[in-house]
Amino acid sequence: MTLFKISNKVVWRKELKIDIAKNFYPSLYKELIQKEKFLNDNFRVEIVDASQKKLQALFFPLYFKEVASRADFTLTKESVVTTITEKVKQRPYKFMFIYFQKKLIFAWLFCFKNDGLFMAYRAYNKNFDRKLSHKAPISYWAEKMIFDYGKENGVAFFSHGKDSHPYYGKSRIGLPLYKIKTGMRPKKPALPYPPQEISEEALKNNTPVLFFYNEDNENFYRNCHLYFPCQSLDASYITEFEKVMRWANLKFDFTSY
Repeated sequence: MTLFKISNKVVWRKELKIDIAKNFYPSLYKELIQKEKFLNDNFRVEIVDASQKKLQALFFPLYFKEVASRADFTLTKESVVTTITEKVKQRPYKFMFIYFQKKLIFAWLFCFKNDGLFMAYRAYNKNFDRKLSHKAPISYWAEKMIFDYGKENGVAFFSHGKDSHPYYGKSRIGLPLYKIKTGMRPKKPALPYPPQEISEEALKNNTPVLFFYNEDNENFYRNCHLYFPCQSLDASYITEFEKVMRWANLKFDFTSY
């Protein structure tokens, strides 16, 4: 019986590279450069100090409408409010806000710590406009801008949070793909997150499952495996995984059953 040793959390880290083009998946970076003028002409961006007032008036309304309303959201409103409120009390945080026609459509909470820029909670109204929503890569544009902001402030690395691991379900497996396209790399977390042994049979549970394993001497993972029921994922989606993982120097395998 095949057993995989898998941590129940994965952290995402990106070291600063001088050439920003090398931090993003090539076709993604090309699209951002092509659309940058369009984005600057149609959206307003501001980076401001976080405060309790901005949390209550701007961030929480967008977060609960766009994130907490999802079917796969497992936290409670009370726990989210308490956690984020305490974070902002404990150290200086920043907000990136993006507006479309004076309406807030994107908010990202982040901070500087230990020579790094740590990205925390964010919320995004993907359907902000019937005509423009599909033309504007707002989320990736925000990634580029936060990279530029971190570089200007002399950070050595970027942290894109910590996820539950493995990733279960079609809606969840797209998250690591997104993060890798922005230059992030999956990393084994420090203790207290001991690895768990999961059998191949347990991974075949009628839903797509993606996980990372086999870390190097710096705890960055080298392998990625995707299990999925036959016909549950398009062939083009698997091909995209293969291309992106190859670009990221991650060995990618998949098993359909």
